[in-house]
Amino acid sequence: MASEIRRLAPRYFIQTPNYWFPVEAHSRFPLFNILPEPWRLVLLLKRGAGFYAKSKNIDEAMAFIEDATLLDHRRFHYLFPDATIERERVMGLTKSLIAIR
Repeated sequence: MASEIRRLAPRYFIQTPNYWFPVEAHSRFPLFNILPEPWRLVLLLKRGAGFYAKSKNIDEAMAFIEDATLLDHRRFHYLFPDATIERERVMGLTKSLIAIR
């Protein structure tokens, strides 16, 4: 997706949640993205989290987990090397990253 945006758009504004922000944006659960995968599976199978409803089975829970791969500053800059990367901050912590060209 990033290469297509860079190829087609003369200007763009792309925003993504920051991997290191303590509350994961999709699950709205503290440190969800850094929990071991089995713990995330159990959480989604037992109760759901944020935008993710309680999963009916492991396949559905895995689909939720694989749906949102968060990026840190280094990976985001790698995807958009020709952009300026801005940081949206909340209480001094980088909540999201923004690529602007």
